[in-house]
Amino acid sequence: MTQRDPSADLLIADCPVCRKKVLAEVHGEVVEPPDDEIGREDPCRVLLVACTICGTAMVLASDYLHGPNEWESPENVWPNGAPMLDAPYRVGRAFQEAYRCFHQANAYAATATMARRTLELVCKDQGATGGTLARMVEWLQQNNKIEGRLLDWATALRFVGNDGAHGDTVNRQDAEDALAFTEALLEHIYVLTVQYEKFSERRQKAADRKAARKAAAKAPVPAPQPAVGD
Repeated sequence: MTQRDPSADLLIADCPVCRKKVLAEVHGEVVEPPDDEIGREDPCRVLLVACTICGTAMVLASDYLHGPNEWESPENVWPNGAPMLDAPYRVGRAFQEAYRCFHQANAYAATATMARRTLELVCKDQGATGGTLARMVEWLQQNNKIEGRLLDWATALRFVGNDGAHGDTVNRQDAEDALAFTEALLEHIYVLTVQYEKFSERRQKAADRKAARKAAAKAPVPAPQPAVGD
């Protein structure tokens, strides 16, 4: 077994194998710059670490705190982090925080509150108006962003989130359901809807090309023109 370098950087991480907070040794670091396209306003520090007890590899991330080399406490993003969805940066971060509240802290009221916060950020990202979260959810439905069961789930998220934000008891099952509803909502809006739109666009282009070929085949062939001097 390779001996650990005593001068190596160490930090606290949640080891998925040891199932507790452990010292982890840093083996690599990348600082991702701000990215306006995805809405990341500050740099993000990504670390590859290993548990000093069992050797399990983990990936942690932390945001910049606007100070000289000051970063937030690193948080697990792999292997026991939240599912990575192709959502705007702020939306994804809120969902990841809800996920950590549930899976790493057993904080069920906080899970519900952050699930509600994620829903609010989704509404704002989609351009919803109305002033209150209830009216913004209605806007999503009226503008065909969500429908049917997803509307019911968004409403349930709002109610459970209100319980968490106002100090009411949120049990484990309600928090787990709120997390699942949030993930389903993000999957629908940012993954499946986009995928379907691309599919429909490809199908339409293929149909247009087929129609153009048929029209060209049916077009009358012009009669040959007599040569000059005939």
